[in-house]
Amino acid sequence: MKFKRDLNYDKIIFMKETIIGNLIYGQSGGPTSVINSSAYGVIKEARKHKNIISKVYAMHFGLEGLLNNDLIDLDNYTLEELAKLKNTPGAAFGSNRYKLSHYSADEKDYIKIIDIFKKYNIRFFLYNGGNDSMDTIHKISEYAKKVNYELYCVGIPKTIDNDLPFIDHTAGYASAIKFIANAVSEIYLDDHSYKKGRVNIVEIMGRNAGWLTAGSLLSKLNGTAPDLIYVPEVPFDLTSFLNDVKSIYETKQHCLVCVSEGIKDENGNFIFETSELKDKFGHTQLGGVASRLAKIVEKEFNYKTRAFELSLLQRANSILPSSLDIKEAIKVGEFALKKAIKGENDKIVTLKRIGTSSKYKIKYDLIDIALVANKEKYLPLTYINSKCNYINDTFLDYALPLIQDKKDNTFNNGLLNVFKLK
Repeated sequence: MKFKRDLNYDKIIFMKETIIGNLIYGQSGGPTSVINSSAYGVIKEARKHKNIISKVYAMHFGLEGLLNNDLIDLDNYTLEELAKLKNTPGAAFGSNRYKLSHYSADEKDYIKIIDIFKKYNIRFFLYNGGNDSMDTIHKISEYAKKVNYELYCVGIPKTIDNDLPFIDHTAGYASAIKFIANAVSEIYLDDHSYKKGRVNIVEIMGRNAGWLTAGSLLSKLNGTAPDLIYVPEVPFDLTSFLNDVKSIYETKQHCLVCVSEGIKDENGNFIFETSELKDKFGHTQLGGVASRLAKIVEKEFNYKTRAFELSLLQRANSILPSSLDIKEAIKVGEFALKKAIKGENDKIVTLKRIGTSSKYKIKYDLIDIALVANKEKYLPLTYINSKCNYINDTFLDYALPLIQDKKDNTFNNGLLNVFKLK
């Protein structure tokens, strides 16, 4: 035990001695284009603290790799090699969706985890993921306390869905909406190559939250905005949708619709569930909304239609990433490591926005991971118009700073700098 004397109050203050041990890092859930940037931030920062962290390991395929004693020794890689993580989409060390039961119901996995931690002298555990992943790290932290194993656990937020509460935006979201907005622009411009176009319906990820689909509004900044936008936070009415499409197409001879995969009816049921299959966390498999809607429009009005499902391209976007997204993803990794070695436990890194959209600034902090685990943040209703078929311009103030990069001949405000007839 270390101590120092407080000269102002003439008393001894006891300080906990920093434990020396090894670090393990894991990736979980759906990958993003910048999850590996967070990994780079963790590893690079850890190498600055060799007096505390002797070795750094990564789980090979997340928790499943840990349970199988399948670990990657990151000391085998140079920092130059690891720097490539910043440009690598997907989960470089492998991800998983392993459902960890609570230890009160089944202690078997927890016993194995602690045994492996003891074997490798793991004292610092950083897990990079979303809602379900934060539940996992919270359970492991609680169990380590229960069995008196000294372990410091910090969650690193990651999800393109941007649905983690108490966090302004998550690493991966900015690059995803930059891709979405520019993909929408490309579809718009292709269709407007003809005097009479199609009804184009673009399906965008988002089970319960419409943050990604709302991002399509950014294409308004270069004059290629969608005509209709539908998100899961408000009921979707098929009759109203058909009336809106008909009105727009008959007027413009073009109609571009952006729709969340998780749109729901007035009773909260998913529209056009394509499968009864569920993942290990009980989530229903979604997809095919755009295709179904396009077929209904074609049958009802005999309009030419085309359905687009952006699918994994949204989260794997590394051709058109947000430079801010990469920078912040590295930063949350660094911040998590710094806090873990200072004795923080059972916490998650948060990002709090400071200032206006024109003077964007972020403050990094920690909150209890229990506040985030298995919880969701929805798109505020103030961003959704009264007809429930579009996004208000106030959303642009929130989203634009996240995708803006240095201006060049190709991009302006993070959007394709396209030519348009006057």
